Amino acid sequence: MVKRVAFFLVLLLCAAPTAALADGFAVYEWSAAGVAMGEAYMFSEGDPSTLAYNPAGMTKLKGRYVAGGVSYINPRGRTDFKAGGLGAGETWSNSESPSYVPNLFYTQQANDRLTWGIGLYTRFGNSSQFSPDFPGRYNSYKAKITSVSAIPTLAWQATPKLSVAVGAEIMYMALDARKKLGAPIPGYFEADFQLDGDGFGYGWNVGMNYDFDKKTSFALVYRARVDMELKGDAKLTTPGNSTSGEGEVTLPDSLTIGLGHKFNDRTRVEIGATHTWWSTYDKLLIKFGAPILPDITESNTRKDWKNSWRYQAGVEHKMDERWTIMFGYAYDNAPMPDDTMDYMVPTGDRQTASIGFKYHNKNATLAFAYGYMWIKDRIIPGTQDGHPYHFSEASARDNDAHILSISYTLKLK
Repeated sequence: MVKRVAFFLVLLLCAAPTAALADGFAVYEWSAAGVAMGEAYMFSEGDPSTLAYNPAGMTKLKGRYVAGGVSYINPRGRTDFKAGGLGAGETWSNSESPSYVPNLFYTQQANDRLTWGIGLYTRFGNSSQFSPDFPGRYNSYKAKITSVSAIPTLAWQATPKLSVAVGAEIMYMALDARKKLGAPIPGYFEADFQLDGDGFGYGWNVGMNYDFDKKTSFALVYRARVDMELKGDAKLTTPGNSTSGEGEVTLPDSLTIGLGHKFNDRTRVEIGATHTWWSTYDKLLIKFGAPILPDITESNTRKDWKNSWRYQAGVEHKMDERWTIMFGYAYDNAPMPDDTMDYMVPTGDRQTASIGFKYHNKNATLAFAYGYMWIKDRIIPGTQDGHPYHFSEASARDNDAHILSISYTLKLK
């Protein structure tokens, strides 16, 4: 049974798109229990997903553990175009583009003080899709970022109160971006531009966990920035040109801090915050192997994102020996400045409220959660290239997302 479950999860990790909504295009849905607690999940008990949330916490896992799961995320939203250009006065809805975010973790105690583990999960992803005749198609009508990270990690209990961890990160990322070029007026062509690329990047992370006493703990995790090199194909229809594409994207580093407190053996609370250095994402530059159009040898999109904070809090209460209930809340500050807002990530500040349950049975735990995310409206500027027939300024509104998550944890020994 265990082998069949593990095999299914590996297939899911390889096949499923990994995209979500979080600050920028960061992803935090790393376990069902984590989703239920607003991702304030650094001090979990008996859960190897701590490898993602707080790797130094692995030293508290005695024996061998395996866990895996998936989160289903379904974002929705509307766009109102104002007067002044293409789409003026029209309202458009995002195309249905649900995503699946899988995870898989394994930890093993090497001795009384040393624990190692490896995890597969997603730290970055995005799914934004509109109809190809969407008025904002000259900016973007599809942007899908898919990624998965492998994180081999070691944790060492330095003292009875202090544990530290260090790990490597091997990240795979794929980009599928589409927009229109030209103009929808007589005498001009309108071409479909498609960019497909993928590549690997490498990073590292460090963490520490300090127990003030048996009830109160503090944790810190730093994840280094990752320089991604993407290579793929660029295609243009009408005229039908194609060439190779190559680009570099610097994914930001981040620092997460958390504080946990147990009121008693049944109830505990966590609060935390994550600072992400999104200022590393200053542009999206793709260089073409040959001109895609005369004198056009690259695509250079200015981003100039700003650093941002995410705040989270969660409560966990054991109702009896079998059932545990969890509640969570998170607030994400959007890092996109007003003047570079676009349809690749057309969202504002986000809030998420969540609830979930754990069911314990001998050495196994089944967790499931539901989260609802509501997103602040944002203004997306119209084109600034002097072509009045391009899209108008627009208001992105009524953006929200439903999140469903399930995880299964098994203590092997």
